[in-house]
Amino acid sequence: MQGESELDYAKLKDFLSFYIERYMPAVEDLPLDKRPMAVCEALEKKSMKLAFTGLRQAINDCVEMSLHFAPAEVEKFDLELRSRDIVTLSELRRRYSKSYAKIMKRGRIKSETEYYLARNVLDDPTEKTPEERELLGRLISDYEEGAQQGSA
Repeated sequence: MQGESELDYAKLKDFLSFYIERYMPAVEDLPLDKRPMAVCEALEKKSMKLAFTGLRQAINDCVEMSLHFAPAEVEKFDLELRSRDIVTLSELRRRYSKSYAKIMKRGRIKSETEYYLARNVLDDPTEKTPEERELLGRLISDYEEGAQQGSA
């Protein structure tokens, strides 16, 4: 791994460590060598390619486990991450979430859960293309319009 990949790896590893600390306290009950960060470091010694693959899988698991988080919890967590210069959950949801990919492919938000996922991604200041911002804004607006009509 060179340059940007090493930087990305380090940022993802920082996220995983912080996520585990915050949301997975049961990890402390595991033997030291079975804890996620120890496994990650052991893989690094064998192969950085394997370590990166494993780290991406762990991040994807975190993203999927976090889909039930209330919007306020995501915002609070993102703020904590940003203050520590760690990539935000909202940004990782954008990158890794199967749910986010489905929304973007479908071009429509189908549920309140998807609405808040899209909203958090849009509100996260991480760089997005103008096209992605525009599409998210339209999808959110369309969903809000439909929700208002449904409650009228």
